[in-house]
Amino acid sequence: MIKRFFKYCFVLSLCVGLAACGEKDEPFVPGTNPVIPGKPETPTSVEFPKKELRGVWVATVWEIDWPKSNHDETSQKKLYQDQLDLFERIGINAVFFQVRSKADAYYDSRYESWSKTITGTAGKDPGYDVLKWLIDETHKRGMQFHAWINPYRIETGTNGNFPELDPKIPKELTKDYQKFRVYNPALPEVRDRLCNIVREIVTKYDVDGIHLDDYFYPSLSSGESMNDEEEYKKYGSGYNSIEDFRRGNVSKMIQQMQKTIIDAKPEVIFSVAPQGNYDNNYNVQYIDVAKCCSAGWIDVIIPQLYFNETYFEPRLEWFAQNSGKSHLMVGYGIYMYGNKDGFSVSLFNSLYSKAKSNSKVEGALLYNTSSLMENKIGITDAIKGKFGEKVLLPYLGRGTENKPDKPSDVKISSSSLTWSSVSGAAYYAIYKLDASKKKVNLVGISPATSFKLTSAGVYYVSALSKENAESEISAPISVDALN
Repeated sequence: MIKRFFKYCFVLSLCVGLAACGEKDEPFVPGTNPVIPGKPETPTSVEFPKKELRGVWVATVWEIDWPKSNHDETSQKKLYQDQLDLFERIGINAVFFQVRSKADAYYDSRYESWSKTITGTAGKDPGYDVLKWLIDETHKRGMQFHAWINPYRIETGTNGNFPELDPKIPKELTKDYQKFRVYNPALPEVRDRLCNIVREIVTKYDVDGIHLDDYFYPSLSSGESMNDEEEYKKYGSGYNSIEDFRRGNVSKMIQQMQKTIIDAKPEVIFSVAPQGNYDNNYNVQYIDVAKCCSAGWIDVIIPQLYFNETYFEPRLEWFAQNSGKSHLMVGYGIYMYGNKDGFSVSLFNSLYSKAKSNSKVEGALLYNTSSLMENKIGITDAIKGKFGEKVLLPYLGRGTENKPDKPSDVKISSSSLTWSSVSGAAYYAIYKLDASKKKVNLVGISPATSFKLTSAGVYYVSALSKENAESEISAPISVDALN
């Protein structure tokens, strides 16, 4: 028989004798110091794990990470489940999966056809709802799923030769260069179309975020011009130069896309991963990162700081100073470790520690999944060592956190914790007091109002919103033994 009893305690006491003085206790908020279960006369502060986004990019362009020439449903599912197993082992809590790499779709879309990378044939229905399955499998593991899209790229080619244009895509919205066919960034109709594509994703699927990579205006071949003088004449009034016009077009797209997300499903997070080199962003890709972050048009900014220490530190500092209203994460080029001179485990450890010590940095994103699976020079083991204990994602929403109510009626039933449902909760966190009684560990998260226990101890439960705003923790429950 399972023995159980409840130990309730006042929290955030200002001193041992506070209650005796007749003053009211304040509610406990995770990250502060509660009074642990025990004798009221000997309260002890408790440390909670620091929150951090620990994400990974899964690239589907050219089948880099998925499905890697596996063009049948069974093999595709097995591959992603194996990848999720690895993500769990090393502490990943968010997956950024590329669902639209070249104006193609990993879902049944009215705007673009099924991706060639899924079946080997462009436009061919794979016979199952790929995106829904990917999302469901990711959420089962307690990880977030962010839908990664490339905004403008339609195709890549050589000397202006490209595959036949998808019949769903209006030709007048496109522009061809030597290496790229793109949606024309200068056209208002293109911005509308891109935002309609995003609206389709967030309304049809339970994604936690929409994510853009670093390809905005195309990087052209030597001697090639952008060929947008006519658009500048038509739409460029109010800009001092054609370069400012291009930056304005990207800014308008970014602003409109975030507004589309907010209007359709405001709990969905909007993130952008620009290049780590600010000059390239500003003068080649034509995204004004500082302006977009200052205006709050990007919820999370994730610069790709794929550098050694010489370049990493000053560029990290630039993004920290210019992240504005955006949450800041750091992107690491894991594919370089074991493949490029100087990129060693000790370098990663140093860069990660420097980023984590920066007060603006709230997490890390790793590129790419295949490199994590390979584990060259033990880089994946090093990442696992740095990540350490399980942690929750930080709050990634806009403005002040709207916290759910704390869970109540926490009980033990058949070796599982159960609690009452909380309105607005997307999932729940389960904490356990460690043997020192000076810290709690995150033992798991659950989308349901129950959690299977594996050991006795003192437990707490909190509720979290879709944006990871966390409630106060529940009253503690102490479990003496499990059958």
